[in-house]
Formats: sequence, structure tokens, C-alpha cells
Amino acid sequence: MRHMRTLLVAAAAVAVGCGGDDGSTTPAATTLTIDSLNVGLAGAFVPFEAQRRAAVPGALAALDADVVCLQEVWREDDKDTIAAAVRTRFPHVARLATDLNTAVTTEIDPMCDVAPVPTTPPCGTPALRTALDEGLTCLRANCSTMPGSENGQTTSTQCAQTMCIGQVGALITSPEADALRCYGCLASALPTETFASMRTLCETNPRAGLAYGGRNGVMILSKYPLSEVETRVVPGTWNQRVIMRATATLPNSKRVTVFCNHLTPQFDSTAFPYTGRHGCGRVGREGWASEQLAQSRALVQWVNQVPSTTPVVVLGDFNTSPMSSMVRPEAVETYDYLRTQLTPAIPAGYTPTCTFCNANYLTLGSDDVWLDHVFLKNLPVSAVRSFSRTFTEPTVAVPTAPNRVNLSDHYGVRAVLTLP
Repeated sequence: MRHMRTLLVAAAAVAVGCGGDDGSTTPAATTLTIDSLNVGLAGAFVPFEAQRRAAVPGALAALDADVVCLQEVWREDDKDTIAAAVRTRFPHVARLATDLNTAVTTEIDPMCDVAPVPTTPPCGTPALRTALDEGLTCLRANCSTMPGSENGQTTSTQCAQTMCIGQVGALITSPEADALRCYGCLASALPTETFASMRTLCETNPRAGLAYGGRNGVMILSKYPLSEVETRVVPGTWNQRVIMRATATLPNSKRVTVFCNHLTPQFDSTAFPYTGRHGCGRVGREGWASEQLAQSRALVQWVNQVPSTTPVVVLGDFNTSPMSSMVRPEAVETYDYLRTQLTPAIPAGYTPTCTFCNANYLTLGSDDVWLDHVFLKNLPVSAVRSFSRTFTEPTVAVPTAPNRVNLSDHYGVRAVLTLP
């Protein structure tokens, strides 16, 4: 498919064994360390991107892990830089390039009727173009890297919400058929596009409405050779959503299949109405919830196709947390579904702890939420030796207060497993 490529960097694996008492060679139990991190290289959505971008490759290259699932590496040049920086520790990398022309490869079922794919630009009518211009005028004046210029970009989405929600709010309440699509196009373009390119995209391109030009943010880094690399593009609102699968061949020829993904979030505020096609007619949190749950069902269906003899690890930013969490629960419908289909990689006695945390300056005062998880299939929970968070300390120097920030707005998670 044009514009779509999977890059797999592979090297030879060395099989090792342990001698039994009778002189035979038998496989040894293998310890596998699996990491997940949403790196938050998301333009104006996460502060201090330039400083953090410079620090991310080195931090990943120093990870003492076997397999790493990354999310929110939206730019292809960031993927290139990371792959080059980690080559010594993680010589095997799986990634997929996508853009606005990339077709969905796997439909999701929200258990309701889904509207057809639009064939007209999101802001194509005179009334919507006028409303879009009012929003862009406010952004140019109040939240621009080049105040007053069409070539400026949004300084931060926090500024956009604070200063300009009134100007673009008309799109949320407008009776125009495509008003929400127009708003969604503007909102998704905010993090990286210039004001001129926002206008062109939303007024002329029927495929507009995905952030970062339709690129996806997922990649897998592995110490061990990867095979059976496959990526499924699923419907997503505001972001290109993909699920990536790869099978790592470990010493003693043991194999483990890894699914790396990043599900749609469940927004619950006026500034984030649901604008997609999979919300069963709902425009708020319930719309986002419908899409997220449908994505998780598609993920589980794919996981279930792996033979029962192959251990499976499913990890990433799921944008969901358990109701029993001691931090704020989020999108519990999805977590409840996932835990009935898969095994949370949580050892007995683990205290639920946030991964998107108020203590992290980059979250801009968010509540404490546990969004990043590891699940298992074809492995018992007894295989989990430990589960912990990573990148919890502010290590990146920045030029203004607070002087140092975390690598990302998410903390990472790590599961150490014993494979039989």
C-alpha cells in the first residue's frame, strides 16, 4: 500500500541451553523485561518538547530492557533518531509509516450504525469557514509562536483552551451538519500545524482531521530478533490509531508475541467533544468511550489468534484504569473488558499507582490516573516477578521554571516476567 511501510531491523539470534543431569540440553527458564512508555513528543500538547526530544533517544538507549513499546513518537524523523540511538542495545525495530491517505485495515464494531466516511472537507461551507477563521484569528493573536502571522504555530493547547474556546465554541453548538468535524479538524491540527496549513487542511482536504498529518506514534524496540511483524490500522478520532504485533525470538529459541498499542482517550470536557463516527450518536465522554471499547475488542480478537503455546504480552497507553484503583479511575468499561479477556501483569499485593500524575509538571495539574498497563495471554499471573514505574524523576533541564521536567507527561511501566 502506498505511503505504508514496515521497517524491521533484524540481526542473528544465539540460542543457548542448559545441560541436564543426564547430559541432555533442556531449555532454561527465561527472564524477560518488558517496558512501555508514552514519550509525549506531541507538539503543543505537552510542554518543553524541544528539550525533551533531545533527551529521549539517550534515555531509551540506556534502558535495561528486552522489549520496549513506545507511543507518541508521531514524527518519522523522531523515529529515525531513536532507532539510530538505540541500535546497540535494541538492534531490532518495528515501525509503520502512515499519513492522511492511509486506509483503515481493520474496522472496529461500536455495536451501532456507523456513518459513512466523509467525502467533503470538514470546514467546506461558507459558515464553517467563517467560524474557523474566527478561531484562527484568536489563536494568531493570543497563542502564537509568531503573533499575528499565518506562519505561526500554537504555543500550547492550554493557551488555546483558555484564550480561544469562546471563539471556536460556536462550532460545537452550530446546527451545521459538519460543525463538529470542523471543530475536530482544528483541534487535531493545533499541536504541529501552522495557522495557514490548518486553514488549508480543514477547508480543502476531505481526509483532514487526524493530528500529525495522519502519522502514528507506535514503535517496538527489541534486544531480540523480531518476526511476524504486522500492523493494523483501526479507526481513530483526531489521531491515527494502530496496533502493532511482533514476535521476539529469545535465547533457547523461545518466542513471545508482543502487541504494542495506544487506544483513543476518553475526554470529558467542553473543549473535547466527540467528533468521530464510532460514538453511537454521542458527542461527549460516551462517544469517546464507544470508540475506545470497540478498539479494545479489535485488539483482543487479534490477540486471541495467537496459538495457545506462545506467550503473549499486550502493552501500551490504554487510556483506561481499574475502578479499584487508589488513583482516579478512568474509562473503567474498557479496563473491565480487558481484564476479563487478558491477565493484568500485576503481582499480588501491588498498590495501584498513577502513571499520569499530578506530581509530574508536564501533566499541567491533571488528577492522578493509571493509564499505562501490561496484560498477558497464555501466561499465568505467577509469571510476573515484578511490576514498576520508570522515568518518574525530572531529569530534563529546561530554560524556565521549574528548571527540570520529566522525560514525558507519562511515567513508563515495566513488567519482569519469567517464561517457562
